[in-house]
Amino acid sequence: MSAGEPGELGEGVLALAALDEALDRLAHELAGLPARRALEALDAELEACRRRQAGLAAERDRLAGEQAALEAQVEAARLRRDQLEARARSGQIRAARDLAAIDEEMQQLARHVAGLEDQELALMEALEPLEAELAGLAAELADLEERRAGRAAELAAAEREVEAQQAALLPEREARARALPDEVLARYEAIRRRVGGPGAARLVGGRCEGCHLTLPAMEVDRLRRAPGGTLGTCEQCGRILVPVH
Repeated sequence: MSAGEPGELGEGVLALAALDEALDRLAHELAGLPARRALEALDAELEACRRRQAGLAAERDRLAGEQAALEAQVEAARLRRDQLEARARSGQIRAARDLAAIDEEMQQLARHVAGLEDQELALMEALEPLEAELAGLAAELADLEERRAGRAAELAAAEREVEAQQAALLPEREARARALPDEVLARYEAIRRRVGGPGAARLVGGRCEGCHLTLPAMEVDRLRRAPGGTLGTCEQCGRILVPVH
């Protein structure tokens, strides 16, 4: 084997790096699946719609509570008026002054009821558009949830496809890792954790294919003249560097 050609050790390290690169690419693909982004967008729409629905429902409930309180006041006023009217007609009250007082209170109650009914009408007019908007939001939510279910199924299918590709590579990755000397594997894994990618790269034309930076000419020449399979180090990124033609 001539100098500058990767030996068995170098080939093993590069094979492991290639598998890690493929696995990293699949992980990136898994995280960025179009169906995932579409699902996230639908989730954001659903959240906004639900917040709007909750706000409108709270306002509707507040107005409905006010309406119920007014209805209770109207009912109490009418009951009091009926009681007064019954007393006036009973014949038990004969004094004109007392009858006049009852009549005055009944007129006050009638005005009070009329005012309460006006407030009720205003509340009903305020409630009507709220109920209509809530009905529209309910229909919109149902549509969004249906679309979300479809996107979730689409995402699950896409995830299974990518995960199957990952699962197919893992046994080979494990075998390649086991085939390396312990100290080389430990060095490789430490670099991988630090750089967040494959821990080794080819040296091609004086350039590290890991960081895509060019090494000093003297360092390139030293690595080229080293025995085949020599594992160098990129001075720029720290990856294991394997010279290849």
